[in-house]
Amino acid sequence: MQNAYKRVIIGFSGGADSSALLHYFKDRAQCVVCVHVNHMIRAEEADRDEAFCRSVCEKYNIDLVCHKIDIPTLARERKQGLEQVARDERYRIFHEELLSRGFDAILTAHNANDNTESVIFNLVRGSGANGLTGIKGVNGKILRPLLFTTREQILEYCARHAIEYVTDSTNAQTEYTRNFIRHEVIPSLLKINPSLNTAITRLTSSLRTDEDFILLSAQAFIDNSCQNGKIPVEEFNACHDSVKARVLKLLAQENLDYNAISLCIDFLRNSKCGDLINLCKGVSLKREKAYAVFIKTDTLTSVSFSIRLTQGLNYLDGVGDVIAYMTDDVPADKELYLTLYLKNISGELIARSRIEGDTIRHGKMTKKVKKLMLEKQIPSHLRDRIPIICDDNGIVAIPSVAIRDGSIGTKNDIILRIYK
Repeated sequence: MQNAYKRVIIGFSGGADSSALLHYFKDRAQCVVCVHVNHMIRAEEADRDEAFCRSVCEKYNIDLVCHKIDIPTLARERKQGLEQVARDERYRIFHEELLSRGFDAILTAHNANDNTESVIFNLVRGSGANGLTGIKGVNGKILRPLLFTTREQILEYCARHAIEYVTDSTNAQTEYTRNFIRHEVIPSLLKINPSLNTAITRLTSSLRTDEDFILLSAQAFIDNSCQNGKIPVEEFNACHDSVKARVLKLLAQENLDYNAISLCIDFLRNSKCGDLINLCKGVSLKREKAYAVFIKTDTLTSVSFSIRLTQGLNYLDGVGDVIAYMTDDVPADKELYLTLYLKNISGELIARSRIEGDTIRHGKMTKKVKKLMLEKQIPSHLRDRIPIICDDNGIVAIPSVAIRDGSIGTKNDIILRIYK
């Protein structure tokens, strides 16, 4: 991790942990910028902490960036706990600062005690193996150099180097879950095992190794078998349940909980074509013939459209596709998935949703669009959303399905590009 310490952002609260972290790296990194987030939870005390951080950074001749975020209001609006919202906002700000400055890493002052508290917290609320792996020492651009250092060792470091710090008064309030674990639960566990932090560190390290192996197995299954996110049901059902759970989490791109994963595994074992289950956050799992796919629930709503294509960019509302017609404009954030050419295009072009009985001349045969979509394994909920491109003579092309015979010309004859 040494190379990552060249240009770093340090999350600086003014507490003992972050004060020790800043003291250690202020002369070891090439460039340090501190970021302080005032959560506006503790009124005057929060302002005191911000002022303290300013004075320390002035003394060290280090740049400090302060952000003031009304966490109580955000928590009410999001209907989430203060701790969760505060954490989300801190990391959002850290990453924004990292990107805007082009720095190498974010350093936070999490220590071995924090790791122990997180593991106990996750254990009590019924977390899976990943939650019991604790806090990651390296998580993308986030580095936690003090993760294997205990709070006692940090306080000793502060005393030895005469490092000043502030204390958050809410740390003593046991109505916060983590504080309750810190002040009530952990002291009892220390009576059973005085080396609790060491034991938890050993546990999380072992579980992280196992979790990494299972994730690699799940990713290999996805890479080899799940083309375009489609889960082959028969192959999936032959996997070990631990691999199944990770495959589902990775493909859903949502933090599926234990109940949702159990529902999905049971669904894939017993469902038939056309079956559907609704999961969390507007995500559903839909069974097709030989595979299943995660979909956004709002895509189940049928759409009907028909627009005449004009020169420039044509947007298909509710579908998400962009058709660039006789123009060099290219939507930077879109993936190209069809190009048509001038040859054998007759008259006006339109883009519409499919109609029962649609056919296209393809492969020297007149083929039904419905059958072609089945052959291409287009999920049923997407079939009405794929734009059917027509000219005066009928269907010219169907993105990701078929192009009419004779509609491919040369690259100098580009007429239409479709993006999604």
